[in-house]
Amino acid sequence: MARRHPLVAVTSLTRAGVEACTDFLESISTKFDEFWLPLPREMCEGKPADLGPLEGYLEPLLGLYHEIKARWRCYESVESLKRREVAAVKLAALVIKAKVFERVELREWDGVFPRAAESPPAPSLVFGVPPSGDVTICGTYPPNPLEVASDIWHRLTPEGKLTLVRWIVRYIEQVVSSVNLDEAHYKVLRLGWGDAYRSLLR
Repeated sequence: MARRHPLVAVTSLTRAGVEACTDFLESISTKFDEFWLPLPREMCEGKPADLGPLEGYLEPLLGLYHEIKARWRCYESVESLKRREVAAVKLAALVIKAKVFERVELREWDGVFPRAAESPPAPSLVFGVPPSGDVTICGTYPPNPLEVASDIWHRLTPEGKLTLVRWIVRYIEQVVSSVNLDEAHYKVLRLGWGDAYRSLLR
């Protein structure tokens, strides 16, 4: 008999992380009455949803949804996923200003990350900063600087925001010089992002 369980599984939005979590979820799929996936509701309803390059990163989850028999539910939107990983024109301009002109106007950055992330349902798979409580890290971790900004920008001090801006700039530099988000993620970790991430959560 399937049962409910407050499991929250976590990964950064990388292909390797999503694949690892897909394997994990497949192995435990029979243990739950339902399980929430960070897929756009439109895609799970069979409607068109343009995710651009992000669709390739979500492909393993889409395969899980369609091929593994379980009561999968979808709780994300196209807009929130794109905001999490794709640097919009406004953000790109701010990154250039921070890097080239060494200017950071926090009010401008506040406009890019205007609201707190909604708490995900449970049990679920989550991209980014996990909610408080017990979590299972099933894929790539920690989340990258853009994911962190999407989730906790609103609760950081001005000093914390400036620190995060510097790491966003470094991460975008790695994205530009890498073949995919996975490579960029591992590069920014080698620069010390893991320690910086943990300090931001204190």
